[in-house]
Amino acid sequence: MNPAEYAAMFAVEDRHWWYVGVRREVERWLVGLRPAGGRPLRVLDAGCGTGGLLANLRTPAWRAGVEISSDGIRFARTRRGGVLAQASVAALPFPDETFDAVVSIDVLCHAGVEERQAVEEAARVLRPGGRLLVQVPAFDWLRGRHDAAVWTKRRYRRAEITTLLSGAGLETRRSAYRNSLLFPAAAIARLAKRGRSSREGARSDVRAVPAPINRILSGILALERRLRVPFPFGLSVFCVGEKPMNSVLRSTIPDTASAGQKRKVV
Repeated sequence: MNPAEYAAMFAVEDRHWWYVGVRREVERWLVGLRPAGGRPLRVLDAGCGTGGLLANLRTPAWRAGVEISSDGIRFARTRRGGVLAQASVAALPFPDETFDAVVSIDVLCHAGVEERQAVEEAARVLRPGGRLLVQVPAFDWLRGRHDAAVWTKRRYRRAEITTLLSGAGLETRRSAYRNSLLFPAAAIARLAKRGRSSREGARSDVRAVPAPINRILSGILALERRLRVPFPFGLSVFCVGEKPMNSVLRSTIPDTASAGQKRKVV
């Protein structure tokens, strides 16, 4: 991701309506995971950015985060969010079947991320019965200034993410669009700014908003979660893949575990 965006993310993600909404959706899908032997739930944020999700997750769990950017790791280390590793999401520095859940929020879409390898690595470190929670931006025709600012390479349709998860041996528990109630207004705004999407001088949508507006937008996302309507559109795609109990690793990455052992956990 664009290094300049890490400071902007760190400044707002604890309270910003968008980040709070993502965390509530993640928490909903962590419910029901039952680690063997009564041990704590183990959650990995693969592409943790500045560590906001790890630090603010309300679900009790042992937490770890992986981030390739030194800027992101530097910010994340100021929080008490869990174990951190500076490494690629395509070569996770953890043994097979370590985690009950792996979270990937707007990571697969970025330039420089090998999406198939990243999903296969997430599947590798999941225990049987564990879940991969993936969110990515939706619909390539919505590409605009924000995407240029954060170096988004691709936006997705729901079926594309389902196919990625299936290819890694995961069974789809949920595949849906999110941020659907806000979609019409946001789509109009993005289309109005079409053509202003070069990286040079582009600014993302990650910024503070006035508290009353933040509360209203948070309320809209909360209403959407309660409705549980399968909208045919949204600003994001959210998918949940579950590793079968009789799973056999399908990873095509050579010697991934050995490569992971060379990454520094901090």
